[in-house]
Amino acid sequence: FSSAVYMKHVCVRSDEKIIFENVNWNVQRGDKWQLKGANGSGKSTLLSLINGDNPQAYANEIYLFDKKRGSGESIWDIKQKIGYVSPELHWYFDKSISVFEIIGSGFFDTMGLYKRLSEEQEILIAKWLAIFHLSEQAFKLLSNLPVSKQRLVMLIRALIKNPALLILDEPCQGLDDQQTANFIYLIDHFCQDKTLIYVSHYDHEVPSCVNKRLELKEGKATITIFEKNEKAVA
Repeated sequence: FSSAVYMKHVCVRSDEKIIFENVNWNVQRGDKWQLKGANGSGKSTLLSLINGDNPQAYANEIYLFDKKRGSGESIWDIKQKIGYVSPELHWYFDKSISVFEIIGSGFFDTMGLYKRLSEEQEILIAKWLAIFHLSEQAFKLLSNLPVSKQRLVMLIRALIKNPALLILDEPCQGLDDQQTANFIYLIDHFCQDKTLIYVSHYDHEVPSCVNKRLELKEGKATITIFEKNEKAVA
């Protein structure tokens, strides 16, 4: 694909209120974007147009991986190409299953593991756990891990299927400064060849690999796009 996301004059309304309008956004293959905006500015709505959870996606001109939305693809076809992490997904995920099972569920985009993993998939999970120094926690319950390690488990879950697009929505929420720094380092290390949308209110929490920003202005239906100064973030 050339563009992971291409939006042309996109407008979303809720009842009579315009959430945003005239959004033009082209996330090309290999791009690293920050999505920024105050609470209520429409960031979650914009992401829902990509994830396939918002019916207004079909009323707009939106292309995902060079294919127009509504051209016959299912929501599962879309999700298969996207790795996703968010505080909501983390907090509402079933923490009564093992770390290994949670990561395995990433192959199938389900909230639990309901299918038998292949030997190749089990080997891949073990490799990722080793990379993140989590091998000893493989069969522990997610609820028994510190929050920072829980977030790493969710990141591995998003990466396990080698997605075409990685969306990290406020991934450092709830982490302390050191945990945040470690998480950002891992993103910079593992996402060099990824197409990335990174959502954060705070510029200092944005990895240095991110060099573009799309900002939703608070209360306004406008978007500004500009090259981000990497030194300012660093």
